[in-house]
Amino acid sequence: MRKTKHLFLALLAVTTLSSAWASELPGSKPDSNAAKSTYTVQWTGESNVIYTAQPQDGLTAIIVDGNSVTHNLTLTYTNGTEVIYAPNHPVNAGAWTVTANAPAGVTLENATAMLNIQPAPVYVTGAAAEIAKFADGSLAGVVTDNGVLNGVLGNDQVNHVTSAIFSDSFVGTGKTITLYYALTGDLEMLTNYVVTPSSAFYTDAGVVIPNIAPNNSIGQRGFELSAYGYCTGNNYSINYHLTSGSPDQYRIDFSDARFVDVNWADLATGGANGTINITIPDANVPAGDYTMDVYFRDSRYPALESSPVTLNFHVNLPATYTMPLFDNVIALVDTCNCFTDIQWYHNGTAIPGANGYFYREEGGLTGEYFVSAKMNGVQTYTCPQTDMNTLISDGDQNVTVSAYPNPTAESVIITIEGSENALHTFRVLNTLGVEMMRGAFEGDNITIDMRAYQHGNYMVNVDGVVVRVIRN
Repeated sequence: MRKTKHLFLALLAVTTLSSAWASELPGSKPDSNAAKSTYTVQWTGESNVIYTAQPQDGLTAIIVDGNSVTHNLTLTYTNGTEVIYAPNHPVNAGAWTVTANAPAGVTLENATAMLNIQPAPVYVTGAAAEIAKFADGSLAGVVTDNGVLNGVLGNDQVNHVTSAIFSDSFVGTGKTITLYYALTGDLEMLTNYVVTPSSAFYTDAGVVIPNIAPNNSIGQRGFELSAYGYCTGNNYSINYHLTSGSPDQYRIDFSDARFVDVNWADLATGGANGTINITIPDANVPAGDYTMDVYFRDSRYPALESSPVTLNFHVNLPATYTMPLFDNVIALVDTCNCFTDIQWYHNGTAIPGANGYFYREEGGLTGEYFVSAKMNGVQTYTCPQTDMNTLISDGDQNVTVSAYPNPTAESVIITIEGSENALHTFRVLNTLGVEMMRGAFEGDNITIDMRAYQHGNYMVNVDGVVVRVIRN
């Protein structure tokens, strides 16, 4: 009898617990285990909100049982393939389907709602554009200031780009310029913002000017330039021809830092043709090939510069590579032993048969001389030599000077014969004309120590008479 009573109490307890949720729902009876299973969901909160960069938890769902007890329901959010389960809430903008989750054994009516998270508005301030553009067939202008994007929330990585659009692309004035704004950044993040307004009137004083940029695929339609070989310390010229446009300034960027770039200088003359004069630096510019980029612009519209034209030009060897030895003899100074294919020029004209290291002019040296040659296999020129002051005077034609041993690795004995002078003066020069030593001696010879000199050719001038000495 005691066991039966205990079993009855246990079953009663289980029945009471299993009907606990149902006894609190509408229509339940205290003395019945049967529960009403269908309830209507009541939604509260805002269904249309603005993106705040924070979880959107304002929309709630409840049901009320027969005892007027309110029960909060958990929610599931769906946006396409993205599903968010409670207790989490959506953050990003979009149209979200919200579903109330039914407790076990319960059927819900009106179980879904919509949560529309609208993009947050942002706006641009301070954007600016160049009022002029080239007539390039497009409407796009030049933006000078992208402006500032205002209203981005938290640490969201959202930026923008400004574009300037002209009302038409024809040459003329009075063009309307409109600024357009577009957001940039992570694609998912961009859905959370909308730029408003997306465009703004900028000015109705826009100008379209003729294009001065070259079209390299059709010759040199924009402008044509040419340059030649130049000498250090001298001016060189760039002859230009404009087929369109009317620039008044130029800029030059050199490929080598030893040249000084030209940062927007005035053109000397107006019109379609002209010349730009540049000075090659006096020092630290070795002979060879160089490049420069030349630009043009109209100074009224400084942001509009032409496309560059790249020019190759050659810097010649300095004039000191040719040296007058006597009144009628000039020499090519070849201390590097690297010159071949030599051709001498006199006053700009090639001298027939003058292909050696020395050139003798029967009537004496006059005017200017230069050499065309290959230096280490590369074609080059010397700058014109116009200084006809001879390195060595003719001296007494009855006097002879000799050197022994020659070549020499240490010292050389210089002997003078036929001179009536008791005291003699001498100079030792290298082939560049640089004086290495000078002095005086009595008698008919002197010993000169050559060990301190580099290997090469030297000239010893004794009383104006010269002998060549080779240091090996």
